[in-house]
Amino acid sequence: MARPRGIERREQLKEQIIQGAVDALVESGLAAVTTRKIAAKAGVNLATLHYYFENKDALLIGALESIIAQMSQALRADLTQQLDIKTCIESVISNSWRLIQMTRNIQILQYELTLYTLRNEDAQSLAKFQYDSYCKLYEDAFRQGLGNAEAPPAIDLADLARFVVAGMDGLILQYLVDPVEERSTRALKQLIKAAQGLCCMDNQKTS
Repeated sequence: MARPRGIERREQLKEQIIQGAVDALVESGLAAVTTRKIAAKAGVNLATLHYYFENKDALLIGALESIIAQMSQALRADLTQQLDIKTCIESVISNSWRLIQMTRNIQILQYELTLYTLRNEDAQSLAKFQYDSYCKLYEDAFRQGLGNAEAPPAIDLADLARFVVAGMDGLILQYLVDPVEERSTRALKQLIKAAQGLCCMDNQKTS
């Protein structure tokens, strides 16, 4: 059953505003962005923007959710199912790194959002939402890659995801500060081996 055109139009307009928020944030940075700049980027007036989003923090949540959705698609891109756990880890991390290399300004924005929310008592729950979402992205990607295959019995995919997110954070920050491709590639391979090693280590414990 088709949705009424009015509902569809409102959803499209909301997405348009969210994309305007992402574009304005990437261009101006979190500290300098205003709802007026976001409205201009989205091609709407302020009254329309505030009809859909009560304040700047509501817009930030919408922007972050949009970024996370895009990350989810990238992590799952070309991810074959029924992989063994080692191949699955390598595929997910490699997909993630390709996205990071293509979205430098988005990566900077994500760290700006983290620091903003940690310093703003009224928005601190957003920082938790942000990192819980990142970890869930990796966990879901691992599950998709494994398909019906089972993870090693001692492996908690949620814990594995948090380990990988922690490692990726360090790699991203170093890459943003000093983007040396060869060094970053070596470090990425080391993270992959470390994550794979956790699986082997846990297997040995249970054998």
